[in-house]
Amino acid sequence: MPDQANPRDVRRSRVVTPDSVGRLTEGQLSAVLGLAGTATHADGVGPLSEQVLLAARDRHVGTGSTTTSRHFLAYAGPNLAGYAHLGQGDAGEAATAEIVVDPAYRRQGIGTELLHALEQAAAPATRRAGTLRVWSHGDLDCARAFALRHGYSMQRELWQMRRSLRSDVASLPTVSLPGGFGARPFVVDRDENAWLEVNARAFLSHPEQGRMTRDDLDRRVAEPWFDPEGFILVEDLRGRAPVLAASHWTKVIPPEDPQIRPSQGEVYVVGVDPAYQGLGIGRTITVLGLAHLREEGLAQAMLYVDADNTAAVATYSKLHFARFAVDIMYSRIVHTPM
Repeated sequence: MPDQANPRDVRRSRVVTPDSVGRLTEGQLSAVLGLAGTATHADGVGPLSEQVLLAARDRHVGTGSTTTSRHFLAYAGPNLAGYAHLGQGDAGEAATAEIVVDPAYRRQGIGTELLHALEQAAAPATRRAGTLRVWSHGDLDCARAFALRHGYSMQRELWQMRRSLRSDVASLPTVSLPGGFGARPFVVDRDENAWLEVNARAFLSHPEQGRMTRDDLDRRVAEPWFDPEGFILVEDLRGRAPVLAASHWTKVIPPEDPQIRPSQGEVYVVGVDPAYQGLGIGRTITVLGLAHLREEGLAQAMLYVDADNTAAVATYSKLHFARFAVDIMYSRIVHTPM
């Protein structure tokens, strides 16, 4: 979310919707990525999530994703001054948005103009009310004030937790899988469907992860950072055929400067099939993933977890993770414009 607006300069900006199905041109994409980089440097936190960046780079229409993307660009003269992304799922579901304004153009009403465009797009076609959710990455004071001023209230708190992977700072516990279980790397073009099925069951009530489709998975597998060796699967080997029980998908976070060696890894997705919960597999596979990141020479690991998921927070805290940063989701009811 952007900071406080100054209505006196609203006339300098205009909002453009480049494509009703959400495609950005190469030039628009380049401008959006540049704007995000400028805001990151100024605020100390990236303004856009991985999901939004993937959607911005998407060159396809009618894919298997369950979410439709729309992009909004605000210009001050010829310059891109602000960008917003709107993700909409099935009818009746809340829409989710992210907003970023160039630091050089803040306090000029651009954030407010983008928010109003998002609200109009998110409102249902009938006279029924809908919900718009807006992420604020980093829980910045200015973003909190902006949200509250426009009638938004906090709905969700997402923690980023971190721990050192250096053996002289915090050791990893010794773990082992239960008898009859084995671990192996993910195999592209073979394990996708089984993983998606387990992932959906493991994150049945999760607002994002539980809805991942084959298209969403394929997009991430195609990313330069993807490494199947860091995508660990645990299988139940006691039957006639192996059965996927759990997984830990790790991610090596690429630095902005490609000449610099990566130093941070992510506990990207840890999922355990509910049929295998209670066996200690979740903790074991988490540690196996951390050990892989350490073997890759990384100095630090991070992860995201909902603040109200007390069981997960307790598990990660016992593994020496500590809260490092907070993202806040704000929401409010929006209505069809009259």
